[in-house]
Amino acid sequence: MRAILFDLFETLVSHFDPEWKPPLRTTAERLGVDQRFYDQHWPGLSKQWHTGEISAYEPALTTLCAAAGVRADPVVLAELKRDYLRITSVAFVPPAREIVDLLSALEARGLRLAILSNTNDLDAAPWRQYDLARFFDTVVFSHEVGFMKPDPRIYALACERLGVAPGDALFVGDGGSDELRGASEAGIRPVWGTWFLDRWPEGIRPNGFSGDHWRQRPSRHAPPFARIARPAELLANV
Repeated sequence: MRAILFDLFETLVSHFDPEWKPPLRTTAERLGVDQRFYDQHWPGLSKQWHTGEISAYEPALTTLCAAAGVRADPVVLAELKRDYLRITSVAFVPPAREIVDLLSALEARGLRLAILSNTNDLDAAPWRQYDLARFFDTVVFSHEVGFMKPDPRIYALACERLGVAPGDALFVGDGGSDELRGASEAGIRPVWGTWFLDRWPEGIRPNGFSGDHWRQRPSRHAPPFARIARPAELLANV
């Protein structure tokens, strides 16, 4: 094993906030858009935002409003961006000691390390000034490269940047976005890391922040890949 590719959210940092409560008004209500229209059209626009086809949150919301025949209020757009940043910033608190210890140990072994994350510009903004950034040889953010996990191109690009073959790499993630299957199909050995997921209440998983709520759904079945419940367990797999 020469390299490890890490997912970012719920693998190295977590959005879990036990004090979080949904806002009194949804994003659709604040925009003046019918909720069903929002629910139908926002996922596609969000994907375009996460692949860089749409550059930022406000243009994505403006496009949604235009499709709904509603004028986008610049004041509301600024407020929604502020709220999005406030909620997502929860992830970038001082990193967990066990994560720092793991990365230090991997670095000491001479392994090449990469971040491979489905992000938009707001999600990724704090990363390069974050304490953990110093451990990584490269970062592959979907909004910068134009494709998302589980697209095999994003795994191949990370390996290319690290100068390793997929067979010499391992991917560690919480399993969102079908990323573990994607890694396996790209020829990379996947490991399911659940140390942050295990903190979330049963039936609620951080499967993508929508601006209104964490998507709630029954806990998914365990993926057919090796599971580790503590970061230090990874050291036995490399």
